[in-house]
Amino acid sequence: MSDDSLPATTRPIDKKRINSLLERQEQKNQEREIWFTHSIFTQCFLPYRDPKETHWIKRNGKYSIMLSAGPIDHPSMQRPGKVLGLPFGSKPRLFQSHYCTLAIQNQSPVIPVERSMTAMMKKLKMGTTGGKEGPIKPFKEQIMRYAACHFRIAGPKLRGETEVHTHINAEPFKVFDVWFPEDPRQETLWPTEIILNTDFYESLKEHAVPFDIEATIPIKNNARALDVYLWLTQRLCRIPHDKPLYLNWVTLFEQFSGGQAELRSFKKPFEQALLAARSCYPDAVMEEHPGKEGWIFKHSKPPIPKTALVIPFKDKSGDE
Repeated sequence: MSDDSLPATTRPIDKKRINSLLERQEQKNQEREIWFTHSIFTQCFLPYRDPKETHWIKRNGKYSIMLSAGPIDHPSMQRPGKVLGLPFGSKPRLFQSHYCTLAIQNQSPVIPVERSMTAMMKKLKMGTTGGKEGPIKPFKEQIMRYAACHFRIAGPKLRGETEVHTHINAEPFKVFDVWFPEDPRQETLWPTEIILNTDFYESLKEHAVPFDIEATIPIKNNARALDVYLWLTQRLCRIPHDKPLYLNWVTLFEQFSGGQAELRSFKKPFEQALLAARSCYPDAVMEEHPGKEGWIFKHSKPPIPKTALVIPFKDKSGDE
């Protein structure tokens, strides 16, 4: 693998990612554990840091994602209708892929969060210790923020010959059960089971994007790198061989800035995230624009070949 087209770096974390890449290259396709996410989550992203607000909007070209923090109530709560805040960072992104994967693997919109969360954290090598400093508590909080959040997608749609801007309620969850500790002072509430909305579940089956979960482990704590990786996963294989995709810095900023950075302070973090994502996707073909005005992306083999992909959804008759 040549990194001539990427920013030069010798950081220890990048060496670790390259070593991880070499290990993965030795694996056969059928040995990979394939996870899935909805294609909409590879184009519209959550905040990278806590917005400290209850409403958030991120525009990407003609499309935008709008989030509103939802209230939570429980008979044991000291403050009824508490608003936890918006989900942010890498944890809710990993959770998105996790519940999408379980829905596809189990052929069911019912996701048993409580029984599967520990297994998920072990798979991602996140550790499963509790307590104040352990990773479980912040993970549960992000899951709860995500479960209570209201999602809306806005974008163009043709109505006859006229283009209108349509707003779609994109709530992934129809129902979520809330567990609450016996000691109400803890308020460590989190969902134990979720049921996906029927529309979202059916859409997921049609628009699931497969990826190699082992590839994301080196970048599991890097929210922007996760976004870039999943975007590359679904986008590069659809670029025509003879028509590379050029994205200038303004376009890249709109899509991957997270709504917080300024363009001048965005370039270096983005290039670092791009390098991290590229180390997890060795077949990705890209190069910096000759005038350093953006990046050029070219047709690339997908991380998961179609020959290695089997989605065992049943048809309405019950036959596979």
